[in-house]
Amino acid sequence: MRIPIRHGEVLLLPVDSAPVGSSERVTSCVVGDGESGQDSVLDGDREFARIVDAKGTLYVDLDEPTRLWYLKDHDQRRDRELEVAAGVWRVVRRGPLDAPTPPASGDLRHPA
Repeated sequence: MRIPIRHGEVLLLPVDSAPVGSSERVTSCVVGDGESGQDSVLDGDREFARIVDAKGTLYVDLDEPTRLWYLKDHDQRRDRELEVAAGVWRVVRRGPLDAPTPPASGDLRHPA
């Protein structure tokens, strides 16, 4: 059984299925910006689906357990890492990111 996960300013809620929307396959995805410069990042060894529905709500469809951690000031240090179970999750953000979903983050392990 999956339960909601709180990670800083982000709440991941388990849902039964992915909504219709724009979808792309990624290995890393920023799911929330922290006020102290810490971004909450989902980081997988394999690609997973990043889905944005018609209302701009972000969902992720994880094929396997995936790491969720803080990226501090974009310096690649991992902090407060935990594992998110496979399945579809709705991303709920608190604060200024309740507005439109940011564009795909690409692969944060190998920034350009």
